Amino acid sequence: MEGRLFNMSKTNFEAITAGVQGLGRFLRSLPIIEAPWDTEFQKRYCSGCAAENCDACPNERFRNNPEWWLSLEADSGVAL
Repeated sequence: MEGRLFNMSKTNFEAITAGVQGLGRFLRSLPIIEAPWDTEFQKRYCSGCAAENCDACPNERFRNNPEWWLSLEADSGVAL
């Protein structure tokens, strides 16, 4: 906080947590093989899907989308 007395720009934390979109962009940029949003997507959409090819997934907008995951209720059973 001391350094902020002279520098009124945002900290990295403030920039990342200013809104869902910023946090979503940050989370999406992390090199993660299996993220909580991937696990939840697979649980909700892939487990009952019979498609052999995921390229035409009707739920593509939710795949690899931390903003979607952040919009879910915390008590939905998502393991953090």
